[in-house]
Amino acid sequence: MAGTTTEIARLLKGGSLTLTECARVLGMSRAHLDERLRMMERQGYLARTTPQKDTTCTCSNCCATCSCRSVKNTGAVPVLYTLTGKGERLVRGTS
Repeated sequence: MAGTTTEIARLLKGGSLTLTECARVLGMSRAHLDERLRMMERQGYLARTTPQKDTTCTCSNCCATCSCRSVKNTGAVPVLYTLTGKGERLVRGTS
């Protein structure tokens, strides 16, 4: 299990994959990844945040520069995970 936790942390640190893509790379379902993310958050490896609305954006739909990161369903607020100091140490191998 520790290996999977480290792999998830490494993928999140890269920051270029969606959670669905991360699940595919890890060979697990999105639901299983969501469970692991909640567990890692409880253990202090991750912090969950939601982006703030980009008030400088004047487009009527989302664009690449919006903090919502092109989510077309304007009612959905994306959840972003960031590594905590403990998560950073895990990735470096010094936890």
